Amino acid sequence: MIRLRSDEPTLVDELGRLRDPDPSRLNLVRRLGDAVAACDPPQVFGLHGDWGSGKTSCLYQLHWYLTGSCPQVPAWTSAEVPGLRKGGRHGNVTVVWFEAWRYQHEKAPIVALLHEIRSQLPWHSKAFTKAREYSEVALRGALLSLEDLTKHIGIQASKIQEAGERWEQENLASRLPSHMIRQHLEEALRTLLGRKRDPKGDRRRLVVLVDDLDRCEPETAYQLLEGIKIYLNLPSCVFVLAMNQRVIEGAVAQHLAPHELGQDKKPDERARVLQRRAREYLEKLCGHIWHLPFPRDVAGLLGRYLSEEDGSSALEEQAALCAVVDRYRTLPPIPRKIKAYANLLLRVRDYLGERQRSGKDSTPDMHRWAMLSVVFTYLYQFHPELYRLLADRPLPFYQQLRDWCEGKEVRAERHFAGLQHLDTAMISDTQETEALRVPRYEPVHHDPAADDILHVEALVRALGPVTEQETRDYLLP
Repeated sequence: MIRLRSDEPTLVDELGRLRDPDPSRLNLVRRLGDAVAACDPPQVFGLHGDWGSGKTSCLYQLHWYLTGSCPQVPAWTSAEVPGLRKGGRHGNVTVVWFEAWRYQHEKAPIVALLHEIRSQLPWHSKAFTKAREYSEVALRGALLSLEDLTKHIGIQASKIQEAGERWEQENLASRLPSHMIRQHLEEALRTLLGRKRDPKGDRRRLVVLVDDLDRCEPETAYQLLEGIKIYLNLPSCVFVLAMNQRVIEGAVAQHLAPHELGQDKKPDERARVLQRRAREYLEKLCGHIWHLPFPRDVAGLLGRYLSEEDGSSALEEQAALCAVVDRYRTLPPIPRKIKAYANLLLRVRDYLGERQRSGKDSTPDMHRWAMLSVVFTYLYQFHPELYRLLADRPLPFYQQLRDWCEGKEVRAERHFAGLQHLDTAMISDTQETEALRVPRYEPVHHDPAADDILHVEALVRALGPVTEQETRDYLLP
């Protein structure tokens, strides 16, 4: 039975962000959590990572580290997540979780955020229920104050359906000035969080973890950032924004385009100016941007996703595949893409391995079997447009693919347009050595996570010529 890997966020430390392999380095979650708990609010932290890099899982782990729990995965216990046993060490922190993309169609996303803050603050906890009666009244009044303040910012999120345009016409004309809204919000949050400092003397703070900001429509993302800057730049608030920084900068640039620049500049110049201004905007709002590192051991991570195979032969095949991936750097270092590739290998494991184990395969050598398997599965998973050409004319296309990988002039041929959009990962050159023209290859330093890189280029060169039977044997069903 095939057991495919789930792509759901997890508290399990698959990527070494809780326990760094290097003992001299503090783990990422602990460093970020300590900075969030000890900073002087207001502060906005950014957690940058490409799509699929594990930002949501990192926010889960940060939530656990700060509070000792993670409501998004309530079934987990500290025994199941040993790297997080010190969670909840920061008594001055109250955490609110906000999934931005769920509210991307709201006219005022900051209103939805305020309602989430109101609903998630633990005003009914034991500490509050033991308070004297007038304190209970004050707490309830603070919660009602948050509800009331949303009316002065935008449409009340909890009553959108019944209020509609009528509410907007009747109420928006009497907006409070933004500084008065901030003052009321700060007073309400101080009441709800408690005015006393923790035993270490740190000020109590609300930490808002914002997930999936980069999945929102550009205008929604911009409006939420503006709302945080205008209304929640408060002495009790700390934000952590999980985002693909390039996507958010693009959203900001798209908003600024009709406002910041006229039509007197050339398109390239306009793009550069907008990109610079968008980055400056984000840097002003978000003073601390942390970058999620790429996995250090891509082949090792692939091996873990392929673990628990049946039988020694499967383990031998798995080791051979991972060795090829490691030697030729054939996978983009994005955890979600590595996991998806592992699921493909699990699906076709028996198909690829049965002929090899039975001796019927045209390439009985294990290393060559692994090289061919990686080339064909890589094209199938990451460049389906090339794989379709390969499936249509296996040997002719593969020979042209090999010529492209060796730097030969095939890129301009009309019938080989499938590779026009790809960048080569190597620069080929030749030199005279004992009357022989010996090719040399120097790496080109692209973004390793880019989609327009053919990561198997070096592997195709090392594999050398293939037979027509081999090209047909390794086409996937």
